[in-house]
Amino acid sequence: MPGGRKPERTCIGCRGVFPKDEVVRIVSGPAGPVIDYREKLPGRAAYICPRPECIRAALAKGQLARALRGPVPQQTEEQFLSVLIAAVREKLFSLLSMAVKAGKLVSGFSAVDDALRKGTVALLIFADDISDGTREKIELHAGGGAIRQVTLSTKGELGSLVGRELAGVAAIVEKGFADAVGKEAERLKGLPKR
Repeated sequence: MPGGRKPERTCIGCRGVFPKDEVVRIVSGPAGPVIDYREKLPGRAAYICPRPECIRAALAKGQLARALRGPVPQQTEEQFLSVLIAAVREKLFSLLSMAVKAGKLVSGFSAVDDALRKGTVALLIFADDISDGTREKIELHAGGGAIRQVTLSTKGELGSLVGRELAGVAAIVEKGFADAVGKEAERLKGLPKR
């Protein structure tokens, strides 16, 4: 947009106005509303904050049906959150996979430690089941929290993304990927565990 302003959208749950990339797009589909997380589907859209309280308000008050100007099949908050969490995880893992293919992600203690020493790490990624000792060593070399950190998935899931059996720690060494992965990881962190 001219002047550097980002497009804004109104959340149908809380009625707050947010930058478009901070809310989730929902479109009207043949079988009911569809979460259009990648914003590619055509049709009338509504936007909602990816927070349980906004989702609850939008579903309970019929705001979604009004915003989409049509009937919306009954959907529970639990069902909606389940689909949203799956979409966030899919995008997050897709970003990690792209970072691996682009050579912008290193994994394993030695590779991450080496990248930290070179000063190239933009984001540290820990598996949620990594040992406390390993995490403490990496954090010490990272300057005690000076580098952005996220915790997600398991060593097995993280390992499968980076082409290893297990990976307890990984690092992204490019700011664009780091920002995108960090944003999705924070969004996932704000949603209830499933």
